[in-house]
Amino acid sequence: MNNETAYHGRIRRLMRENNIVASILVAKHDRKAERKEYILGNRLLTADAKHDFNPEGPNQVWVTDCSELQYGVKHGGKIRVSAIKDLYDHSVIAWSIEPTETATLVTDTFNKAILANNGVKPKILHSDQESSYTSGKYNTVLAGAGVRHSMSRPGTPGDNSPAESLWSHMKTEYFDFENPLSLEEVTMMVSDFMDWYNHSRRQPTLKGMTPVEYRNHALKKIA
Repeated sequence: MNNETAYHGRIRRLMRENNIVASILVAKHDRKAERKEYILGNRLLTADAKHDFNPEGPNQVWVTDCSELQYGVKHGGKIRVSAIKDLYDHSVIAWSIEPTETATLVTDTFNKAILANNGVKPKILHSDQESSYTSGKYNTVLAGAGVRHSMSRPGTPGDNSPAESLWSHMKTEYFDFENPLSLEEVTMMVSDFMDWYNHSRRQPTLKGMTPVEYRNHALKKIA
């Protein structure tokens, strides 16, 4: 018996010439079903897959995300900052700090937000698909609170851009000019930034008001 090397291209050509079809079928992807699944999972997408970042009032949609900050002489220390922001008025409802991003960190941030908001819960809380946000612990707490969990599509950071914009402001407008040397110092600086962002940073999209001013104005109209 002669041993011959057969290349893939030659095999495919011989199969075509002899009408031979492989018995193994390649699974077909239902692109429409996959797109529908992502739209249903991301409650901030419209039917035509455009972003709906404009809720009609406060406490309807909150967005959340985590970011890393460094501290120390050689930036050897690292922390993860978790924050929850109201999509309507851009105010930071709550934030937390831990050495690493975990389900406990994001769950604690949610619990702090409910407490800080006098027990009022959002209808929707949106996040990306990091493991901390897909964890059973986090989703059990959201479900128990009656909050619908919305998540970005994989590899689509723009789906959570309102939350990520907070970190952009924090780093470019504050931490780019600071060099915290200890955990205590970086924690104090995060606290100072969040207070400044909520109470002093006026935003054109909020009619020139700060997030807290815009939020209080809206809540008075509701009352």
